[in-house]
Amino acid sequence: MKVFNIGIIGFGGFGKFLFNAWNQLDNVQVTAIADINAAAMTGIEHVNFFADWKEMILSENIDLIAIVTEPSTHQVIANACMRAGKHVLIEKPLAISKSNAEDIIKTRNQTGVVAAIDFIMRFNPLLQTIRSLTQAGVFGKLRRVDVENYAQDEQLPPEHWFWHHDRSGGILIEHAVHFIDLVHFLSPSKHLTVNGLKHNRNALQEDQIMANVLYESGLIATHYHSFARPGFFETTDIKLSYDIADIQLHGWIPLSAEVKVLVNEQSKGKLFSNPHFECLHAELIESATDESRPAGWGLSDIDTLKDTHFVRSAGVLYEADEMITGRFSLRRSKQEVYTDCVKSSLLDVLNKISDSSHTLMASLESGLSSLEIAELATISARNNS
Repeated sequence: MKVFNIGIIGFGGFGKFLFNAWNQLDNVQVTAIADINAAAMTGIEHVNFFADWKEMILSENIDLIAIVTEPSTHQVIANACMRAGKHVLIEKPLAISKSNAEDIIKTRNQTGVVAAIDFIMRFNPLLQTIRSLTQAGVFGKLRRVDVENYAQDEQLPPEHWFWHHDRSGGILIEHAVHFIDLVHFLSPSKHLTVNGLKHNRNALQEDQIMANVLYESGLIATHYHSFARPGFFETTDIKLSYDIADIQLHGWIPLSAEVKVLVNEQSKGKLFSNPHFECLHAELIESATDESRPAGWGLSDIDTLKDTHFVRSAGVLYEADEMITGRFSLRRSKQEVYTDCVKSSLLDVLNKISDSSHTLMASLESGLSSLEIAELATISARNNS
Protein backbone atom coordinates (compact mmCIF):
# COMPACT_ATOMS: atom_id res chain seq x y z
CA MET A 1 0.00 0.00 0.00
CA LYS A 2 1.40 3.36 -1.02
CA VAL A 3 1.82 5.85 1.80
CA PHE A 4 1.24 9.45 0.71
CA ASN A 5 3.36 12.19 2.24
CA ILE A 6 1.29 15.26 3.03
CA GLY A 7 2.33 18.85 3.62
CA ILE A 8 0.12 21.42 5.35
CA ILE A 9 0.47 25.16 4.75
CA GLY A 10 -1.13 27.08 7.62
CA PHE A 11 -1.12 25.51 11.07
CA GLY A 12 -3.85 27.36 12.90
CA GLY A 13 -6.81 25.67 14.57
CA PHE A 14 -8.11 23.92 11.45
CA GLY A 15 -4.62 22.99 10.26
CA LYS A 16 -4.01 21.25 13.59
CA PHE A 17 -7.38 19.50 13.30
CA LEU A 18 -6.44 18.17 9.86
CA PHE A 19 -3.06 17.01 11.16
CA ASN A 20 -4.61 15.03 14.01
CA ALA A 21 -7.31 13.50 11.80
CA TRP A 22 -5.12 12.58 8.85
CA ASN A 23 -2.43 10.98 10.96
CA GLN A 24 -5.02 8.35 11.91
CA LEU A 25 -5.06 7.08 8.32
CA ASP A 26 -2.90 4.09 7.40
CA ASN A 27 -1.88 5.38 3.97
CA VAL A 28 -1.12 8.96 5.01
CA GLN A 29 1.75 10.62 6.80
CA VAL A 30 1.97 14.36 7.40
CA THR A 31 5.67 15.02 6.89
CA ALA A 32 5.86 18.81 6.50
CA ILE A 33 4.18 21.87 7.95
CA ALA A 34 4.68 25.47 6.88
CA ASP A 35 3.61 28.30 9.17
CA ILE A 36 5.00 31.71 10.08
CA ASN A 37 5.19 30.50 13.69
CA ALA A 38 7.15 27.37 12.78
CA ALA A 39 10.05 28.28 15.07
CA ALA A 40 7.79 27.99 18.11
CA MET A 41 6.42 24.55 17.22
CA THR A 42 7.82 21.61 19.13
CA GLY A 43 6.79 18.14 20.23
CA ILE A 44 5.70 16.79 16.85
CA GLU A 45 7.91 13.95 15.64
CA HIS A 46 8.79 13.07 12.05
CA VAL A 47 7.60 16.43 10.72
CA ASN A 48 9.74 19.09 9.07
CA PHE A 49 8.72 22.65 9.88
CA PHE A 50 9.14 25.57 7.51
CA ALA A 51 8.62 29.24 8.24
CA ASP A 52 8.29 29.88 4.51
CA TRP A 53 5.88 27.77 2.47
CA LYS A 54 7.91 28.53 -0.68
CA GLU A 55 10.73 26.42 0.72
CA MET A 56 8.41 23.57 1.70
CA ILE A 57 6.92 23.06 -1.74
CA LEU A 58 10.40 22.35 -3.13
CA SER A 59 10.62 19.16 -1.03
CA GLU A 60 10.69 16.21 -3.40
CA ASN A 61 9.07 13.72 -1.02
CA ILE A 62 5.76 15.59 -0.61
CA ASP A 63 2.90 14.19 -2.69
CA LEU A 64 0.05 16.52 -1.75
CA ILE A 65 -0.24 19.89 -0.04
CA ALA A 66 -3.23 21.11 1.93
CA ILE A 67 -3.67 24.87 1.79
CA VAL A 68 -5.20 26.14 5.04
CA THR A 69 -4.35 29.83 4.93
CA GLU A 70 -6.23 33.11 4.60
CA PRO A 71 -8.54 33.05 1.54
CA SER A 72 -6.69 35.89 -0.21
CA THR A 73 -3.54 33.73 -0.34
CA HIS A 74 -5.10 30.68 -1.96
CA GLN A 75 -4.52 31.71 -5.56
CA VAL A 76 -0.79 32.42 -5.20
CA ILE A 77 -0.05 29.40 -2.99
CA ALA A 78 -2.16 26.91 -4.98
CA ASN A 79 -0.63 27.99 -8.29
CA ALA A 80 2.91 27.75 -6.88
CA CYS A 81 2.25 24.29 -5.42
CA MET A 82 0.80 22.97 -8.67
CA ARG A 83 3.65 24.40 -10.72
CA ALA A 84 6.02 22.61 -8.34
CA GLY A 85 4.25 19.35 -9.28
CA LYS A 86 2.28 18.98 -6.05
CA HIS A 87 -1.32 17.83 -5.86
CA VAL A 88 -3.43 20.21 -3.75
CA LEU A 89 -6.44 20.23 -1.46
CA ILE A 90 -7.62 23.80 -0.93
CA GLU A 91 -9.66 24.89 2.07
CA LYS A 92 -12.79 26.85 1.20
CA PRO A 93 -13.23 29.32 -0.35
CA LEU A 94 -11.34 28.45 -3.49
CA ALA A 95 -10.30 32.11 -3.74
CA ILE A 96 -11.81 35.52 -2.94
CA SER A 97 -12.98 36.26 -6.49
CA LYS A 98 -14.25 34.39 -9.51
CA SER A 99 -11.30 35.56 -11.62
CA ASN A 100 -8.79 34.28 -9.05
CA ALA A 101 -10.57 30.93 -8.87
CA GLU A 102 -10.60 30.61 -12.65
CA ASP A 103 -6.85 31.23 -12.64
CA ILE A 104 -6.36 28.35 -10.18
CA ILE A 105 -8.37 26.06 -12.47
CA LYS A 106 -6.31 27.22 -15.45
CA THR A 107 -3.10 26.30 -13.64
CA ARG A 108 -4.49 22.88 -12.72
CA ASN A 109 -5.31 22.27 -16.39
CA GLN A 110 -1.83 23.34 -17.46
CA THR A 111 0.03 21.25 -14.87
CA GLY A 112 -2.17 18.13 -14.91
CA VAL A 113 -2.05 17.68 -11.13
CA VAL A 114 -5.03 16.65 -9.01
CA ALA A 115 -6.68 19.55 -7.22
CA ALA A 116 -9.83 19.69 -5.08
CA ILE A 117 -11.59 21.94 -2.61
CA ASP A 118 -12.24 20.84 0.96
CA PHE A 119 -16.06 20.94 0.95
CA ILE A 120 -16.38 18.57 3.87
CA MET A 121 -20.19 18.70 4.03
CA ARG A 122 -20.27 16.65 0.83
CA PHE A 123 -18.76 13.79 2.85
CA ASN A 124 -21.30 13.91 5.69
CA PRO A 125 -23.25 10.58 5.57
CA LEU A 126 -26.47 12.36 6.57
CA LEU A 127 -26.24 14.80 3.66
CA GLN A 128 -25.23 12.02 1.30
CA THR A 129 -28.36 10.13 2.39
CA ILE A 130 -30.61 13.12 1.68
CA ARG A 131 -28.91 13.67 -1.67
CA SER A 132 -29.38 10.01 -2.65
CA LEU A 133 -33.08 10.08 -1.77
CA THR A 134 -33.45 13.41 -3.58
CA GLN A 135 -31.95 11.92 -6.72
CA ALA A 136 -34.23 8.90 -6.37
CA GLY A 137 -37.25 11.21 -6.41
CA VAL A 138 -38.50 10.20 -2.94
CA PHE A 139 -39.12 13.82 -1.92
CA GLY A 140 -40.17 15.25 -5.27
CA LYS A 141 -38.47 18.35 -6.62
CA LEU A 142 -36.51 20.66 -4.31
CA ARG A 143 -38.18 24.09 -4.45
CA ARG A 144 -36.80 26.06 -1.51
CA VAL A 145 -33.73 26.13 0.75
CA ASP A 146 -33.56 28.42 3.75
CA VAL A 147 -30.27 28.66 5.67
CA GLU A 148 -30.18 30.51 9.00
CA ASN A 149 -26.67 30.66 10.43
CA TYR A 150 -25.83 32.49 13.66
CA ALA A 151 -22.15 32.40 14.59
CA GLN A 152 -20.27 33.93 17.51
CA ASP A 153 -17.63 36.60 17.01
CA GLU A 154 -16.00 36.36 20.43
CA GLN A 155 -12.82 34.95 18.84
CA LEU A 156 -12.88 37.46 15.99
CA PRO A 157 -11.61 40.80 17.32
CA PRO A 158 -11.95 43.82 14.98
CA GLU A 159 -8.35 43.47 13.82
CA HIS A 160 -8.83 39.82 12.76
CA TRP A 161 -8.32 39.12 9.04
CA PHE A 162 -11.87 37.77 8.86
CA TRP A 163 -13.27 41.33 8.84
CA HIS A 164 -10.96 42.59 6.09
CA HIS A 165 -12.63 42.16 2.70
CA ASP A 166 -9.33 42.11 0.85
CA ARG A 167 -8.22 39.14 2.95
CA SER A 168 -11.39 37.10 3.52
CA GLY A 169 -13.76 38.36 0.84
CA GLY A 170 -16.48 38.83 3.47
CA ILE A 171 -18.85 36.43 5.22
CA LEU A 172 -20.56 35.03 2.12
CA ILE A 173 -17.26 34.27 0.39
CA GLU A 174 -15.30 33.04 3.42
CA HIS A 175 -18.11 31.18 5.16
CA ALA A 176 -21.38 30.83 3.23
CA VAL A 177 -19.82 29.02 0.26
CA HIS A 178 -20.16 25.82 2.32
CA PHE A 179 -23.94 26.18 2.37
CA ILE A 180 -24.25 27.47 -1.19
CA ASP A 181 -22.35 24.38 -2.27
CA LEU A 182 -24.70 22.20 -0.22
CA VAL A 183 -27.59 23.46 -2.37
CA HIS A 184 -25.61 22.57 -5.51
CA PHE A 185 -24.74 19.16 -4.04
CA LEU A 186 -28.41 18.33 -3.42
CA SER A 187 -29.92 19.87 -6.54
CA PRO A 188 -27.47 21.05 -9.24
CA SER A 189 -28.84 23.86 -11.40
CA LYS A 190 -27.63 27.03 -13.08
CA HIS A 191 -28.29 30.24 -11.18
CA LEU A 192 -30.40 32.91 -12.88
CA THR A 193 -30.62 35.77 -10.38
CA VAL A 194 -28.59 36.64 -7.27
CA ASN A 195 -29.06 39.54 -4.87
CA GLY A 196 -28.08 40.42 -1.34
CA LEU A 197 -28.58 42.62 1.71
CA LYS A 198 -26.21 43.39 4.56
CA HIS A 199 -25.64 45.25 7.81
CA ASN A 200 -22.41 46.84 9.03
CA ARG A 201 -21.72 47.10 12.74
CA ASN A 202 -19.19 49.79 11.96
CA ALA A 203 -16.96 50.87 9.08
CA LEU A 204 -14.90 47.67 9.29
CA GLN A 205 -17.20 44.90 10.56
CA GLU A 206 -19.80 43.69 8.07
CA ASP A 207 -21.47 41.32 10.52
CA GLN A 208 -24.83 40.36 8.93
CA ILE A 209 -25.43 39.49 5.30
CA MET A 210 -28.00 37.64 3.23
CA ALA A 211 -28.05 36.15 -0.27
CA ASN A 212 -31.08 35.21 -2.36
CA VAL A 213 -30.57 32.92 -5.34
CA LEU A 214 -33.02 31.89 -8.06
CA TYR A 215 -32.00 28.80 -10.03
CA GLU A 216 -33.02 27.64 -13.48
CA SER A 217 -34.82 24.67 -11.88
CA GLY A 218 -37.17 27.07 -10.07
CA LEU A 219 -35.43 26.55 -6.72
CA ILE A 220 -35.10 29.68 -4.58
CA ALA A 221 -32.42 29.62 -1.87
CA THR A 222 -31.84 32.13 0.92
CA HIS A 223 -28.64 32.26 2.97
CA TYR A 224 -28.58 34.44 6.10
CA HIS A 225 -25.31 34.60 8.02
CA SER A 226 -24.59 36.54 11.19
CA PHE A 227 -21.34 36.84 13.11
CA ALA A 228 -22.73 38.99 15.87
CA ARG A 229 -24.08 36.98 18.81
CA PRO A 230 -22.66 35.20 21.88
CA GLY A 231 -21.57 31.60 21.47
CA PHE A 232 -24.59 30.47 23.52
CA PHE A 233 -26.78 31.33 20.50
CA GLU A 234 -24.55 29.84 17.81
CA THR A 235 -26.90 27.79 15.66
CA THR A 236 -27.39 26.67 12.09
CA ASP A 237 -30.76 25.56 10.75
CA ILE A 238 -31.33 24.46 7.18
CA LYS A 239 -34.85 23.93 5.85
CA LEU A 240 -35.37 21.98 2.64
CA SER A 241 -38.83 22.27 1.08
CA TYR A 242 -39.57 19.71 -1.62
CA ASP A 243 -42.80 19.13 -3.55
CA ILE A 244 -43.90 16.41 -1.12
CA ALA A 245 -41.47 16.67 1.79
CA ASP A 246 -40.13 19.05 4.42
CA ILE A 247 -36.71 18.41 5.94
CA GLN A 248 -35.16 20.38 8.81
CA LEU A 249 -31.41 20.03 9.43
CA HIS A 250 -29.62 21.30 12.52
CA GLY A 251 -25.99 22.33 12.87
CA TRP A 252 -23.42 23.29 10.24
CA ILE A 253 -22.27 19.69 10.57
CA PRO A 254 -25.75 18.15 10.70
CA LEU A 255 -26.08 15.01 12.80
CA SER A 256 -29.86 14.68 12.55
CA ALA A 257 -32.81 15.91 10.53
CA GLU A 258 -36.59 15.82 10.94
CA VAL A 259 -38.61 14.82 7.90
CA LYS A 260 -42.26 14.82 6.89
CA VAL A 261 -42.98 13.21 3.54
CA LEU A 262 -45.80 11.81 1.44
CA VAL A 263 -44.92 8.34 0.18
CA ASN A 264 -46.23 5.55 -1.99
CA GLU A 265 -45.24 1.91 -1.69
CA GLN A 266 -42.09 2.30 -3.81
CA SER A 267 -40.75 5.50 -2.23
CA LYS A 268 -41.59 4.21 1.26
CA GLY A 269 -39.41 1.18 0.61
CA LYS A 270 -36.47 3.40 -0.38
CA LEU A 271 -36.95 5.56 2.71
CA PHE A 272 -37.36 2.73 5.20
CA SER A 273 -34.40 0.79 3.83
CA ASN A 274 -32.03 3.64 4.67
CA PRO A 275 -30.06 2.79 7.83
CA HIS A 276 -30.14 6.39 9.07
CA PHE A 277 -33.95 6.70 8.95
CA GLU A 278 -36.34 6.15 11.85
CA CYS A 279 -40.12 6.33 11.39
CA LEU A 280 -41.90 8.15 14.20
CA HIS A 281 -45.42 8.19 12.80
CA ALA A 282 -47.26 6.90 9.73
CA GLU A 283 -50.76 7.88 8.67
CA LEU A 284 -52.87 6.96 5.66
CA ILE A 285 -53.29 9.95 3.39
CA GLU A 286 -57.09 9.84 3.58
CA SER A 287 -56.80 10.25 7.34
CA ALA A 288 -54.08 12.90 7.31
CA THR A 289 -55.09 16.40 8.32
CA ASP A 290 -55.08 19.10 5.65
CA GLU A 291 -55.86 22.48 7.23
CA SER A 292 -55.12 24.57 4.16
CA ARG A 293 -58.84 25.38 3.79
CA PRO A 294 -61.34 26.10 6.59
CA ALA A 295 -64.27 23.79 7.25
CA GLY A 296 -67.22 24.30 4.92
CA TRP A 297 -65.14 25.61 2.06
CA GLY A 298 -66.67 23.11 -0.31
CA LEU A 299 -65.40 20.38 -2.60
CA SER A 300 -62.46 20.98 -4.87
CA ASP A 301 -60.00 19.08 -7.03
CA ILE A 302 -57.94 18.59 -3.88
CA ASP A 303 -60.67 16.50 -2.29
CA THR A 304 -61.02 14.39 -5.44
CA LEU A 305 -57.29 13.76 -5.62
CA LYS A 306 -57.20 12.82 -1.96
CA ASP A 307 -59.69 10.04 -2.57
CA THR A 308 -57.57 8.62 -5.40
CA HIS A 309 -54.25 8.74 -3.55
CA PHE A 310 -52.74 11.47 -5.71
CA VAL A 311 -51.50 14.92 -4.71
CA ARG A 312 -50.52 17.84 -6.89
CA SER A 313 -47.54 20.06 -6.11
CA ALA A 314 -46.26 22.87 -8.35
CA GLY A 315 -48.34 21.39 -11.15
CA VAL A 316 -46.79 17.94 -10.79
CA LEU A 317 -48.97 14.95 -9.89
CA TYR A 318 -47.53 12.57 -7.27
CA GLU A 319 -48.90 9.23 -6.12
CA ALA A 320 -49.06 9.09 -2.31
CA ASP A 321 -50.61 6.61 0.11
CA GLU A 322 -49.19 7.71 3.46
CA MET A 323 -47.85 10.68 5.38
CA ILE A 324 -44.62 9.68 7.15
CA THR A 325 -43.02 11.66 9.96
CA GLY A 326 -39.55 10.55 10.91
CA ARG A 327 -35.96 11.38 11.59
CA PHE A 328 -32.56 10.87 10.01
CA SER A 329 -29.74 10.54 12.52
CA LEU A 330 -26.11 9.47 12.54
CA ARG A 331 -26.00 8.55 16.26
CA ARG A 332 -22.42 9.77 16.47
CA SER A 333 -20.75 12.80 17.99
CA LYS A 334 -19.97 15.97 16.06
CA GLN A 335 -16.27 15.36 16.64
CA GLU A 336 -16.45 11.87 15.15
CA VAL A 337 -18.42 12.98 12.08
CA TYR A 338 -16.26 16.05 11.52
CA THR A 339 -13.09 13.95 11.76
CA ASP A 340 -14.40 11.34 9.33
CA CYS A 341 -15.45 14.07 6.87
CA VAL A 342 -11.94 15.55 6.66
CA LYS A 343 -10.49 12.06 6.34
CA SER A 344 -12.87 11.24 3.50
CA SER A 345 -12.11 14.53 1.78
CA LEU A 346 -8.40 13.72 1.67
CA LEU A 347 -8.94 10.08 0.70
CA ASP A 348 -11.11 11.19 -2.21
CA VAL A 349 -8.21 13.22 -3.62
CA LEU A 350 -5.76 10.37 -3.04
CA ASN A 351 -8.11 8.03 -4.91
CA LYS A 352 -8.03 10.42 -7.85
CA ILE A 353 -4.23 10.51 -7.73
CA SER A 354 -4.13 6.70 -7.80
CA ASP A 355 -6.90 6.29 -10.38
CA SER A 356 -7.40 9.02 -12.97
CA SER A 357 -10.87 7.64 -13.82
CA HIS A 358 -12.12 8.41 -10.31
CA THR A 359 -14.55 11.35 -10.14
CA LEU A 360 -13.77 13.84 -7.40
CA MET A 361 -16.55 14.52 -4.92
CA ALA A 362 -15.51 18.19 -4.54
CA SER A 363 -13.90 19.47 -7.71
CA LEU A 364 -12.45 22.95 -8.20
CA GLU A 365 -15.42 23.64 -10.46
CA SER A 366 -17.79 23.16 -7.52
CA GLY A 367 -15.70 25.68 -5.59
CA LEU A 368 -15.94 28.14 -8.47
CA SER A 369 -19.72 27.72 -8.73
CA SER A 370 -20.41 28.53 -5.08
CA LEU A 371 -17.84 31.33 -5.04
CA GLU A 372 -19.43 33.02 -8.06
CA ILE A 373 -22.80 33.20 -6.28
CA ALA A 374 -21.21 34.42 -3.03
CA GLU A 375 -19.35 37.16 -4.91
CA LEU A 376 -22.43 38.29 -6.83
CA ALA A 377 -24.51 38.43 -3.63
CA THR A 378 -21.77 40.32 -1.80
CA ILE A 379 -21.52 42.93 -4.57
CA SER A 380 -25.31 43.28 -4.61
CA ALA A 381 -25.48 43.69 -0.83
CA ARG A 382 -22.80 46.38 -0.81
CA ASN A 383 -24.46 48.21 -3.70
CA ASN A 384 -27.77 48.14 -1.85
CA SER A 385 -26.39 49.51 1.42
